[in-house]
Formats: sequence, C-alpha cells, structure tokens
Amino acid sequence: MKNVLVVAGEASGELYGAELVRELRARRSDLAFWGVGGDRMEKEGVEILFPIREFSVLGFSEVALRIPFFLRALSRIRKEIRRRRPAAVVLIDFPGFNLRLARGAASESVPVVYYVAPQAWAWGAGRVRALRELARVLLVILPFEEAFFRARGVPVRFVGHPLIDLARPTGTAGEFRARRTILEGQTIIGLFPGSRAHEVERLLPVMTRTVRRLADEGFPVAPLIGAAPTLGDAVYRRADAGETPLLRGETYDLLAASEFALVASGTMTVEAVCVGTPMAVLYRVSPISWMIGKRLVRVPHVGMVNLLAGERLAPEFLQGDATPDRVLPAAREWLLHPERLEAMRARIRAVKETLGEGGASARAAEEVLRILE
Repeated sequence: MKNVLVVAGEASGELYGAELVRELRARRSDLAFWGVGGDRMEKEGVEILFPIREFSVLGFSEVALRIPFFLRALSRIRKEIRRRRPAAVVLIDFPGFNLRLARGAASESVPVVYYVAPQAWAWGAGRVRALRELARVLLVILPFEEAFFRARGVPVRFVGHPLIDLARPTGTAGEFRARRTILEGQTIIGLFPGSRAHEVERLLPVMTRTVRRLADEGFPVAPLIGAAPTLGDAVYRRADAGETPLLRGETYDLLAASEFALVASGTMTVEAVCVGTPMAVLYRVSPISWMIGKRLVRVPHVGMVNLLAGERLAPEFLQGDATPDRVLPAAREWLLHPERLEAMRARIRAVKETLGEGGASARAAEEVLRILE
C-alpha cells in the first residue's frame, strides 16, 4: 500500500485537504494518508501527527513566538518522510512551513504537489522560485493565479475553488429563522471573527460592540456568531461575546440568512461570496506585524472579495480603523438603505462566476493521481 503525506496548517486548508482525501479514496483503495490536519481530515482516515490547532497563528510577531515548535514539527515530519517513504507529499497553503517541508521532501526525491498557492502575487515573490524548483505541480484555486505562476515558470493548473461545492446552505433562510426562533422583523447579522484565538480576541469585541450600538439606536438586530469548531466557548466569552449565541456547524446557513455579515479577512470572505452575502471585512494583527506587512504587501485590498472584484466592493476596516466607531456608520447605512445591500449582492454574484465551476477537489485529486502514477 502506498502512503501519502498531507499537510494543512490552517482551517481552510484542512477543509480542502479532507475533501481531497475523500476524492482520492474514491479513486484508489490502496492509499494510506498521514500528516497535519484536524477532525475533518481524521474522519477521512488521515493519521494525524500534529493537530492543526497547534499551527494556527497569524502575523509575523505571532509566528516568531512559535518558531521552536515549528522547527520541532519540521524535524519530526522529515524523519517520518525518510522512514515511511511516501509516494507523494501534498502541501496545502501554509507556505512559511510547507515550503520548508517541500525542500526536505524534494531532497528525499519525494514528489511534491502544492495545493492552494502562496499569495506571491501580493508579497513574498521569492516563494515563486521555491515553487518552480520544488513542486511537480502547483494547483491553484483563484482564476488569476494560473497566468501569474505560469509566466514565472511554475508548473501550474487552475482547478477551481473547492468552496463552490462546499459553501452551500442546508436549507432556506426561513427555515433557519424558524429553527433559531428569530422574531419577524429582526435583522440577522452574522459575526465571523475568524478561526484563530487571537483573531477572535481582536475582532469579536469590535463586532459585538457594533451590533450592541445598533440595538441601542433602536434597530431590531439579531446577531449570531459563526464559531470555529476548533475553538471552545471560553475563547468567545473572553472576547466579549456576551449573550450573543454561538453557532457551530451552521456557517453557510447563517451566512445565507444574514442580511449582512461582519467578517474577518481570509477564507470566510470567499465563503460569503459563494453564498452571496453582503459583508464588511475586518482585519487586525499586532502592531509589529502590521508595520512589517505594510512594507511588504503590494495589493490594493486585503479582502479576497475585493481582490477578485478588482475594486472595493466590500468596505474594509483594517487595524486602527477596525473599531465600532468606524464600522457602525456602514452597518447603519445598510440597515437604513437595504437597496445598497441588494446592489452588493448582485455584484457578489458576478464575482462568484469568476471562481469557476464545481468539482475542484475532484480535479485536484486527478492531478495528485497523475503524479503518483
């Protein structure tokens, strides 16, 4: 039996990894999987060496504090590569760690499939060279990435975005409202502060205080928090969740039922695009990480929804602007002028069309099998 190493260091990558393993298992029964992931990958039969929660950090200074752990994890996985001799290594996003692991795998003549590209078009152009040298194929999920990497000599294929298939509500907004006993006339506002503890700590207080002020102004709002499955309730309570309900496993139903959402910058903005939910994008890191990032990042927007649209479709509240005083006016305007939300919905539908058709995980699996064979 052949074995395949799969490494996903973030919640979105772990979701894509689980779907990829599912598709591979449907095509080949002689494959065993091991690596870094979470509950979803484990349910698909992946032997987990390190749980994903140990890898979930964001920002330069935050990563620096975890360097000793990352070095130990790299050493352990490299030893396992030498011992197990995998038929292939599938590395999903998480470039700071995975590109180092790719070099170790390549030195052992193990073919590397890199799934979900580093954002080298935004910053870190040196990663292009590493991908060109180390990856048998780079599987990208954003439409503009294929031309970018191909022009720079990287073997690349656009497979489409996995969220086209995954980001689907299980029922109607009316069914959700009935299940959650939302009163008629109340406006659901989805709060999605991210999947990492420090994201929740920095962003959730801004979100909850904004909606409380809307309530104080007389707006009949019903805020609900889309909680990450990897974080306990205590994380949210410490971050000023108050009595706002926490929902797990209902991300897409909550998005579909929300008039609009307050969303941490990242994969959730793409999930909102796939569901068609208007949003405001929030982003906060440590002051040191912010200063470093401003010097390195070369794109005009932070939110992926805006990068895909090529314009400021959703308002962005970044770092010092991520405060209730700044977010409140935008939320108030949407509640007073719902036609503006309808206009955003129409533009979001057009953005979704650029992400390609369904079947991304199946196409990615075929590329992995091509390398294996």
